[in-house]
Amino acid sequence: MFSPHRAIRIERAVDLINHRYGDDLSLEQMATRACYSNWHFVRAFEAEIGESPFDFLRKRRLYAAAYRLLSDERVPMADLAMQCGFQYASSFSKGFRRQFGMTARDWRGGGWRYWLNAQPWHDMAPTTPASATLLEYDEQRMRLIDPQSFSLEIIPAQPVVYRRLRGVWGDCLNQTAHHTLRESPVPLPVFYGARQDLLHLRGPAESCYDVCVPVATDYAVPPTMGRSTLFGGLYAVRRLQLHEPYLSWRSVLASWPRQARYVFDPRRPMVEGYGWQGDYLCCTTLYLPLALR
Repeated sequence: MFSPHRAIRIERAVDLINHRYGDDLSLEQMATRACYSNWHFVRAFEAEIGESPFDFLRKRRLYAAAYRLLSDERVPMADLAMQCGFQYASSFSKGFRRQFGMTARDWRGGGWRYWLNAQPWHDMAPTTPASATLLEYDEQRMRLIDPQSFSLEIIPAQPVVYRRLRGVWGDCLNQTAHHTLRESPVPLPVFYGARQDLLHLRGPAESCYDVCVPVATDYAVPPTMGRSTLFGGLYAVRRLQLHEPYLSWRSVLASWPRQARYVFDPRRPMVEGYGWQGDYLCCTTLYLPLALR
C-alpha cells in the first residue's frame, strides 16, 4: 500500500545516494537518513523504489560514470572508478560491462550510441502519441547550440520543498507538474524542476523529476512534501529566449565543449527554472552543474 510518509523518508535516502554515491556509504547511513532501522529500511526501500538500496547505489555509480565518459575524454579509468565509489578498478570494469554490455573504453569511443539504440524504449519516440512524447530520447529533436550562449555562474544554495514524480515522462510530466503546483500549499512565484535521473540514458520507467518550490530556511514543510537544497556551486547557465523551441538536456550536454576546463557533475541534478507567463509556466533558464576536470 502506498504511504506518502514512507515515500518521503525513503526519498531522503535516495537524495543521500544521489549526492554521495562516490563515498563508501553503509546501510546504517542510508537507514539513518530515512529514520528506519536497517531491517525495516531495506524492505521499505524495495517497496518504494523496486530494488534494493545497494542495487540502486551500484546503478547510480555506473550511470554517473557513463555520463562522465561522454563529457570527459581525458579522465583515466582508475580515477573515474574511484570518483564513482568503486574501491578497485577491476570491480568497476566488471560492473560496467555487466550493466552496459561493453567496456568503459568502448562506451567512450562511441559504443554508447549502439547501446542506446538497443534499449526497448528508444524506438518509442516516433510511434507514441503526442501526449507521451519522448523528447529527451529523440535524436531528431536534438540541436547543437553555441557554447558562448552559456554563462559560468556560482549559484548560492537554495532551500526548497519538493514533490518527486517517478515514472512520469513526456507531455504527461508537464501536465502532472502543473497539477502538482496548482495543488501546492506553497506560494508559487517561481519553481524549479530538478532532473534526478541522468536522462537520456535512463528509460522512462526510471525517470525521476522533482517539482521544487524555493522557501525560506525556517519554512515549516507540509507533511506530504520533502525538503532539500538546490544549487550551491558552479553551473553553466543558459537563459532561454521567449518562445524559444524546446531545448532538451541531451542537446545541452551534446553542446558543452568536450575539451572544456569544467565537466558535467552528476552528483547534482540538472535544473530547469520556470516562471509564469500569464496562466502558463514557461521554462526560462537551464542550469547544468559543473565540476573542475
